[in-house]
Amino acid sequence: MDDPTRQLLQNTLLYVLLPVWMAAGFGDWLCHRMLKMERTAGLKEALLHLLMLAELGPCLLLALLAEVNALVLSLLALGSLLHELTLWSDLLYAIRRRAIPVVEQWLHSFQIAAPWVALAALALLHWEQALAIVGLGSEPADWSLAWKREPLPAATLSVLLLAGTLLVVLPFLEEAFRCARDPHGEPVGFGAATGTVEEQRQH
Repeated sequence: MDDPTRQLLQNTLLYVLLPVWMAAGFGDWLCHRMLKMERTAGLKEALLHLLMLAELGPCLLLALLAEVNALVLSLLALGSLLHELTLWSDLLYAIRRRAIPVVEQWLHSFQIAAPWVALAALALLHWEQALAIVGLGSEPADWSLAWKREPLPAATLSVLLLAGTLLVVLPFLEEAFRCARDPHGEPVGFGAATGTVEEQRQH
């Protein structure tokens, strides 16, 4: 990659956006733990968090390991949309069962924006394939799945994967396990809320 602007954008994605995104996820988990989420929103909210990881995690791995083309960009767009819908479902569920402090709300705002920022940056880096998805541009859409022609440095990949595991995957698995073990948590179900946060505090 000889273009310094492209290199700068890629480095910003790898060494700024992804680490800060992971840190925001870890901060979100810390908020849940400090607020004892297992006693309020409980296992259902924890499962929604794992669902969001499942929606975006594989897409991010593809972007790191595979050649970014029409297929990868489309999957990342789909994953971002599903993540957005699940995140809003999570917030609507949680806000009726527990307090969401300002710090956690701020972390949520970053978690909402980060997937779309990453998608926009990748589309700029691979604009020919982004245009090809909608039938524009000078090259055909590539819907194949292949390893990157220019792989990312092994050290970078290793650090990112390790950080994602330690800061995001393991903490939210621990959260689900903690909520599943707590007998006082909200039962898993898709019915109406049993009361507002203020009503619950009176009991």
